[in-house]
Amino acid sequence: MTELKSEDVVVLQYQDLVDGKDLSAEIEKAYGFDGLGILAVRGVPGFLEKRNKLLPLARQFALLPNEIKAKYEHPSSFYSFGWSHGKEKFAGSPDMAKGSYYANPQYDRPVDDEELIAKYPSFIHPNIWPDTDLPELSSAFKDCGSLIVQVGQLVARHCDRFVKGRSPTYEEGRLERIVRDSKTCKARLLHYFDASKGESKRDDSRVDSWCGWHNDHSSLTGLCPGMILDEEGKETQNSDPSAGLYVRTRTGKTLKAVMPSDCMMFQIGETAQVHSGGLLQATPHCVMAGNSTGITRESFAVFMGPDWTESMNVPEGVAPEKAQMGSKTEYLPPGIPLLEKRWNNSMNFAEFTKQTLSSYYDY
Repeated sequence: MTELKSEDVVVLQYQDLVDGKDLSAEIEKAYGFDGLGILAVRGVPGFLEKRNKLLPLARQFALLPNEIKAKYEHPSSFYSFGWSHGKEKFAGSPDMAKGSYYANPQYDRPVDDEELIAKYPSFIHPNIWPDTDLPELSSAFKDCGSLIVQVGQLVARHCDRFVKGRSPTYEEGRLERIVRDSKTCKARLLHYFDASKGESKRDDSRVDSWCGWHNDHSSLTGLCPGMILDEEGKETQNSDPSAGLYVRTRTGKTLKAVMPSDCMMFQIGETAQVHSGGLLQATPHCVMAGNSTGITRESFAVFMGPDWTESMNVPEGVAPEKAQMGSKTEYLPPGIPLLEKRWNNSMNFAEFTKQTLSSYYDY
């Protein structure tokens, strides 16, 4: 594999977000057409403690017997709640490199309408917790996830300020409203299996060896710094410096995103890209395992998106094509479905989600 370059992500101070400092220049550098699509927030009170409590539980659950884990699978929600392993596609085959536990970090039961739940199971099915087999997971998952949503609301406020300053017809505070009011936030606790063993074994020369290329389709994704564990479950380091998160820029460059280990991270998703008329850009990204052996990676992602009825429309007067400018075929990594094939300006978020999930998952 050719040598890959790296670039530091934009780092914001939590207190600056709280104080309302004008961070438009930083938002544009991170999320604009030339940005990496990701930024970091430093100094969030209590975050690292919550992260350190949650992430080891990903490994603990993943190492349970298969018959135990199967109790917490939920096919009727397209594996969007509970345990999921091997349901996504990687290079046309089931992705066995990682396992995921999905839940709503804010609401165990967002609605009580059974007909509505049956209609939109991937959005509003009640959470499924392994209270018998890993009882500590529920509280740790919700504690960390809820904090990420709180900080995400602040990041969204500053994104709205940036977009409104350049697009007068943009709905005032739209991204903040989505993050604040949505009942369908979804978090994903990830365990990346040892990439040198068994069915999770991958070609360590591939930049997407641990997690395939993809775009987040929600509005804003909050992330914990990944945790590397050895075979005894103790925290360690990945000895291969090439391992980590990679992004594909709008000019076709593949860059390693260098992220501080003490920060909360936020990525822009395709829904915010559409709603902003392309002023905010979702960036294709993947995770490289490297050639280290005997390690696993634990991570946590919180997908903040709108409720299912939210319109997937660009601001009034903005051409829909502008929302797709950064998502053209010539620069997309293999495996990422074109936005123009999954989205149109008249659909709602439920329809967009269905089109997107069917492009990535093998049902």
